[in-house]
Amino acid sequence: MNRGPLLFLGLFITMACSWLGFVLGPQLQIGGLAQTNTVVVGDASPQSYPLAQPGAARQGAEIYRANGCSACHTQMIRPLQSGSDTHRGWGARRSLAEDYLFDQPVMLGSVRVGPDLANYGRRSDLNGVLLRLYIPQLITPGSLMPSYRYLFETRKVDHFLSRDALVLPSQIAPAAGYEVIPRPEALALAAYVLSLRQEGYLFEAPPPPLLTNALVFKTNSPAKTNSPAK
Repeated sequence: MNRGPLLFLGLFITMACSWLGFVLGPQLQIGGLAQTNTVVVGDASPQSYPLAQPGAARQGAEIYRANGCSACHTQMIRPLQSGSDTHRGWGARRSLAEDYLFDQPVMLGSVRVGPDLANYGRRSDLNGVLLRLYIPQLITPGSLMPSYRYLFETRKVDHFLSRDALVLPSQIAPAAGYEVIPRPEALALAAYVLSLRQEGYLFEAPPPPLLTNALVFKTNSPAKTNSPAK
């Protein structure tokens, strides 16, 4: 008996089910996502969220990907029931699909050798990011992060120190009359990291309840009902 047609039908059904589950399903769920009005942390007025990254940050995203940063860092705040990310101060809420609307590709990562970076733009500044790229152990002693010194150059000071020159301790500072400045690639990578801000409160992840001094009374008495007058 020729089982070829039956085998072909089985393979077709398998591929069709895979396509429905991994392509059509996600497209129906999140394919139509768009910017929405929301409240950003620290600002009471509604704003569009998320915002597209500026040009320097988009260039930095390519450098981030090329250097394999996502191999050691994630960009995803887990729900409260799945981890302690919010308690560590990595984010005010869990990550949602809307947070990655303008990311191409989305670099979620899978291993946390280093801290999560989904909200790193709220935890650091330009100088802090550049110093961490140049010598990570200066910021976090014992850090396993490799140094990216090739993103910097040491050059002779021309009358005045450059505005972007790193402020380094004496034991690792360059010789007198020289300075360490970031290359354009380092500035772009820093711009990308500082642009990572998942701070908009969305419908699926509302802000936490406000703490008040109001007293809460508990009682076991049955609820009162308004019965019609007899």
